[in-house]
Amino acid sequence: MRGRRTVIACLMALPAAALAQGASSGLIGEWQGEVDGVGAARIFITGVRPSGQVEGRMEFALHAFVSTFADKADSGDGKTNLGMASGQALRIESALGGTYDLVLDGNTLKGTYTRGTTFKGPATFSRR
Repeated sequence: MRGRRTVIACLMALPAAALAQGASSGLIGEWQGEVDGVGAARIFITGVRPSGQVEGRMEFALHAFVSTFADKADSGDGKTNLGMASGQALRIESALGGTYDLVLDGNTLKGTYTRGTTFKGPATFSRR
């Protein structure tokens, strides 16, 4: 009997997990924008894992810098970002330092870029 309840509970949870993944999948695509204090930037989201972890890369016009999404943000030789999606929200811990907190609004990702305690400015990206 206990095994049957476990199976039923798991089956009931599946639609919620699929719905959460579906909401984050709206973030997949190419985004181009402007970040206060950083300049022109592009985000390429190629996938969102069930955990919410984002796959893809970011490109910055300044110094032609490219950083991929990985399991953690790394400013060393790896130059990787950590991107996590939850529903319509996207948080990126940047290899260059700082954090992007963005929310999907139609075909726009809007929010802020914060670096330490000294800088907080708008960040807006449009779907291409």
